[in-house]
Amino acid sequence: NLAADLLLMTPDNELQLVKLCAFYPGCTEELNDLREKCKLPTVEECMQLAETAHADGNIFETVKYYLLSQEPEKALPIGIDFIKEYITSSNWTLDTIYPVLDLLSYIRTEKLVLHTCTKARNELLILCGYIGALLAIRRQYQSIVPALYEYTSQLLKRRAVSVPLKIEHLSEELDAWRACTQSVSRSSEESAYTPPSDSQKMVYATLLKRLEQEPLRGIVGPDYVTGSNLPSHSDIHISCLTGLKIQGPVYFLEDGKSTISLNDALMWAKVNPFSPLGTGIRLNPF
Repeated sequence: NLAADLLLMTPDNELQLVKLCAFYPGCTEELNDLREKCKLPTVEECMQLAETAHADGNIFETVKYYLLSQEPEKALPIGIDFIKEYITSSNWTLDTIYPVLDLLSYIRTEKLVLHTCTKARNELLILCGYIGALLAIRRQYQSIVPALYEYTSQLLKRRAVSVPLKIEHLSEELDAWRACTQSVSRSSEESAYTPPSDSQKMVYATLLKRLEQEPLRGIVGPDYVTGSNLPSHSDIHISCLTGLKIQGPVYFLEDGKSTISLNDALMWAKVNPFSPLGTGIRLNPF
C-alpha cells in the first residue's frame, strides 16, 4: 500500500503501478483491492482485456493484462515469442524489445518457478541475460558485461530452450566489445595492446547500432558504494561473477553461500532482474 501511495503521487505512473500489481502476491480479494487503489481493472476484467488485446495483435497490452490476471503465466509464451521473432531480424534494436521483456520480468516468482513454466522460465532468463549484457554495455557497467555474457552462454548450454541465440555469436560480441573498448582506453604504443580486427570492428559497430543511446543519462556509469575500495575483511569472499576476492561490501545470493560485490549486485539488478544463479529468483540488493 505504501508503494502504491508513493507511485500515485508521481506523474506517468501507470506502468509502474502495473508492475507493482503484477508482482504483488495475494488472494484475488487482496489483488483486486490493490488494483482498485491503483485505478486498474480487476483480476477478472484483466483476463478479458488480455484476450481482446491478443485478438487485436497488441502484444504489449496482452502481456500487461495477462500479468494482471489470474493466470499471469499466459503472458510468458506470448511475450517471449514476440522477442524471439524480433531478434531473428538483422535490424532489431534494444528499445524495440526491452519494454516487453522488462514487463515480463514482473511475473510473480511463485508462478515463474512452476514446473509447467520451466521452458518459458529458461528462455526468459536467457533473454534477460543477453539483453542485460547489452544494457550493461550501453550504461557502461563494464565490470559485469563479461559475467552477463557468460551467464547467458551457460544457460544456453545447460537448458533445453529454443532461442535464436548462439554461444559462438555471444563470444564474438564479447570479444569485439573487449577489443574495441580496450582500443579506446589503451595507447597503441603499449606492447601488450592488440588492435581490434576489421571483423571485430564490424561486430562492435552492429552492436552499437542495436544499443542506441541510453535515455536515462543519470544511470550511466558504474556503481560504487561506500567502502568499495577498502581492503577486504578477514572473512574473505570470492565473487561468483569474477572469481576474484571481493573488496568492500558483499552481497549474498539466495543460496546463502554464493557472493558478489554489492557494486556488481546493484548494477546487475538494474539490467537483469534475475539472480546470477539462474534460479528465476529476483535479485534485490537495493
